[in-house]
Amino acid sequence: MVLAVASRVVPRQRVSKAMAREAAAEAARMEELARNADAPMSVTRIPTRAGDNFKTKSVGLRPMGNSRRIFLLDPHMEAEEMEGLAHRIHALANNEAINSILIASDDQDDLETNCLPRFVTDIENPRYGGLNMDFDPAPQSTWHVSGGYDPLKLAETVSTDGSGEKSSYLLESMRKLALATKGEESGEEATCVPVITMPHGMVTDAGYALCMGGYVLATRQTSFSIKNPSRGLSLDPVGFSYMLPRLGWGHGQRSAKYRGCGMLLALAGYEANCFDMVETGLATHLVSDSAALPILEYDLASIPPWNQQRLVANPTRRYGEPQKSDPNARFRNKIIANIVEQLSEHSCNPGNSLPYDFTVTHVDDPALDTDQVPWDAGFFSSELVDTAAHFDKIFGRELTLEGIMERLREEGSKHSEDEDEQENIRIAKEIVTRMDRQSPLALRVVYQLMVMGRKRNVSMEHCMELEMKAQHHMFQQSDFQEWAAHVRKYGGENKAPPFGAWKHKNVKEVTSEEVDAIISS
Repeated sequence: MVLAVASRVVPRQRVSKAMAREAAAEAARMEELARNADAPMSVTRIPTRAGDNFKTKSVGLRPMGNSRRIFLLDPHMEAEEMEGLAHRIHALANNEAINSILIASDDQDDLETNCLPRFVTDIENPRYGGLNMDFDPAPQSTWHVSGGYDPLKLAETVSTDGSGEKSSYLLESMRKLALATKGEESGEEATCVPVITMPHGMVTDAGYALCMGGYVLATRQTSFSIKNPSRGLSLDPVGFSYMLPRLGWGHGQRSAKYRGCGMLLALAGYEANCFDMVETGLATHLVSDSAALPILEYDLASIPPWNQQRLVANPTRRYGEPQKSDPNARFRNKIIANIVEQLSEHSCNPGNSLPYDFTVTHVDDPALDTDQVPWDAGFFSSELVDTAAHFDKIFGRELTLEGIMERLREEGSKHSEDEDEQENIRIAKEIVTRMDRQSPLALRVVYQLMVMGRKRNVSMEHCMELEMKAQHHMFQQSDFQEWAAHVRKYGGENKAPPFGAWKHKNVKEVTSEEVDAIISS
């Protein structure tokens, strides 16, 4: 279920004195602009134009015709970068003079092109649409696209931050970024410009804050997992305890029937692949490969801005007459939805179960498009949903974490001659093994957050507040610091063996009082 990670992090280059002077001058200019725009100073951490020094940043933003493109240069961001990016996304999502915001990555190095859109750089080196040009970074590996904060750097900060202000600022920045990407669906603050995310690689923990917009396009390399319980931490404050119990609800998917889908992700560190993500609503669409990126960029850059998208003429308004309703309001953004659908092989909408090849739009006679339905059209399935369905009696009926683990342990200890049963026994055993490797305290806290978050009368914002409280306390726990020391000893998270010297030997040793003190206080 889990792949080793080959990080996309680009080694930082040494900064000369001249570059430092230029950066300082640019920072002063950006600070003046931020003050004039009544924006936080953290917006200066997000480079936005040609000549800016993208090489020292984790994220960059560039104009792209009538759209805006966000480049993910490092899987981990600083708190200031999260806050600055949140402010920019929030402002852009309410800007009627553009049509969309695209957050994307592929298997190329953005810094080599100084963060230019692919459809611009590919003029010299074209990547032919429809051909899979992707490559694996290493055997059994994937790119790490977005992971929120760097847990090792955070551990150092927490150990020297007696007041807890820095960790609180980090958590609040994560929450702001998630809410900005998600946007508002209705009311006076309703978002008019959709956020489209195409993460070509692994997304972990708070990195999913960038995948909470209207469209999430998963490629065959895309995956999602929650690693925090294996670090001695809880859920990051991006609303996981609200989203995970409601997987599949928004699109009436099969995953909505099975509580185990969210539990496996939250408690067992299950790595959801692109099929799992689409079948649970964590991604809205599946695209063939990252070669679709320049096509998407070109289309978005060319579409008229939100306030110029018209299908019918505006009614004549004579002098002195009141403002009439906008006849085009219900048509705006439909073209964005159509382009996304055309680029996609599969959608999380059950009504769109057959793949759709975007090349059909470039064929004069659709009847001649022999590639419209790929060979594997009828074999789209999700191992996550299938596993949750098989163990539904456990995840759906057991009311305690201890009960879930005990029942899974019983399933894993069975013996059978039937091959299908043997596979289910192996899966049950693997789930329990994964849960046993997590911090018992973190597991209990995460499980309690999930129980509280699945209540029908709670909001995502309320769940975020609880997640913030819990995570702030988990930062101070010995489990996190001991894990960080263990990982440093081996030279990194991907090199270190699983850590097991937790404060508690198992979840039964963790008391309800400990959990309540972490979540409620």
